[in-house]
Amino acid sequence: MRNFFLLLFTSLFCHTLTAQTEAMEPAAALEKLAFMTGKWEGTGWQMGQDRQRHTFRQTEDIYMTGAGEVMVIHGLGKTNDPETGEEKVIHNAVAMLTYNTRAGHYDFNSYAVGRGGGNHIGKITGDNLFEWYLETPNGQIRYTIGLNDKGQWHEIGEIAMGENWFQFFEMTLDKVAEAEGRD
Repeated sequence: MRNFFLLLFTSLFCHTLTAQTEAMEPAAALEKLAFMTGKWEGTGWQMGQDRQRHTFRQTEDIYMTGAGEVMVIHGLGKTNDPETGEEKVIHNAVAMLTYNTRAGHYDFNSYAVGRGGGNHIGKITGDNLFEWYLETPNGQIRYTIGLNDKGQWHEIGEIAMGENWFQFFEMTLDKVAEAEGRD
């Protein structure tokens, strides 16, 4: 009888491990974020240190590589200098999004020119909805990316102040081209 329970426990344990491994393959996990791929263009605003909204134009170029196990994100934001009218880059960043099978979450590794980079944790929070977080000296920041009712990229940025979240960023982008396959 003891051998029967040992065999039953072993087979259930092995089955559970197999099911978890199958459910957490990196390519399958990233496929859930395929809604983000493509070339996107639009506008947004961010709260400046002067506590005023400043508008910008944004592009995002997002594609899969590495047999679908890595998502590459390149974002470029521009605005016009209020004094000179000249166009200037205010945001130039690249990120690699992967799925960490050991930890069971998405790794969002980013680098913003002139601002450094970091390794952040991301998660799916709903249908076509993805959040990633970063820690700053001023508090935790979360970015939420999703598709709105018109199929547009809609992203907001919020900072935690105690138990409350305050929005400091928002952008809405239209898809202008499908992602180009790169491997």
